Amino acid sequence: MSERKRPLRLNFLLHLDNDLPVAQAYRESIDIFVAAEELGFDSGWVIQRHFRQGKEQISAPLVALGAIAQHTKRIGLGTGVLVLPLEDPLRVAEDAATVDALSGGRLQLGVGSGPFPGAWEAFGKDLADRQRIFGESVSRLHEVLEGAPVNAAGESLYPPGDGVRRRLWQATTSNPDYAHASAAAAALAGDGLQLSRANAWSGGTVEDAQAAQASWISSYRAAWTDTRHPPRIQVSRAVYPHPDRAEAVRLVTPGVHRWRSWSTSGAPKHAHSVEEYLAADRALLGPANSIAEALAADPAVGEATDLLISFVPGVPDLDEHLRLLESTARDLAPLLGWTPSERSQV
Repeated sequence: MSERKRPLRLNFLLHLDNDLPVAQAYRESIDIFVAAEELGFDSGWVIQRHFRQGKEQISAPLVALGAIAQHTKRIGLGTGVLVLPLEDPLRVAEDAATVDALSGGRLQLGVGSGPFPGAWEAFGKDLADRQRIFGESVSRLHEVLEGAPVNAAGESLYPPGDGVRRRLWQATTSNPDYAHASAAAAALAGDGLQLSRANAWSGGTVEDAQAAQASWISSYRAAWTDTRHPPRIQVSRAVYPHPDRAEAVRLVTPGVHRWRSWSTSGAPKHAHSVEEYLAADRALLGPANSIAEALAADPAVGEATDLLISFVPGVPDLDEHLRLLESTARDLAPLLGWTPSERSQV
């Protein structure tokens, strides 16, 4: 089970979808990153959500990562993802380059188009035009990070963004009409490819979703032309390692009810038991060896360079979150060929 075509990097996705006071939630996010660094995780990623959409707490991920950077030394700091079309790419570049400088070159800048129509409305943008806007925004971001002049005086980005440019990721759309072209475009730009969790909420089966993601990865690899750097592919999966699967189900049940009550992603709010919900969501719960077997059989995970794990749909408190990180690093990930990181990511 531990044999892989290439080394695996282990990353975690932080969900702050609890009802803690915001200052406490941010302090706990720092504690979680510190613990993950001590366990050897390669990077940690934060979600951007405006106006608590999806119940998430972080609307300014680069600000949050700037604070986390001051309490960590090695672990990579990622945005998973920053909703680029709702931002000025020049301002994103300035903030990202600043966080990168503060962190000693640890920022992993992931950008995407975002799923919440309300955010697009609030920022005065047309969601129906998001493919075009995203493409234009990414192109502008590339130019600025590469040091292109930004005005007639010939001034350019400061701090310089060449390091961030090498650590830029694009979250491809799951729309089958665009997914292959989107993956290929990320490769041609030399950017990493980010893929979300494969589930059955949009029709078809989980296996169909995993196979589709594997095919997008193939398009990405086929389009890769950068001979100086290897392609980067990050696949997100939900896990909940616990020696007793029944107890794991009990622990995530409040989170299932919570997610089902507000979900706008297509997940049904009614008529499904907790077990049926978990199956459709492809949340892997139970002993580490059974989770590892399921991940090893996942064709998209098999082609990934980075595994991004999250602990949804549970809403773990801090102590449980720390236990899940420890179990993932010590029990689960080594079965997939991962070894703890001891070096700073560059």
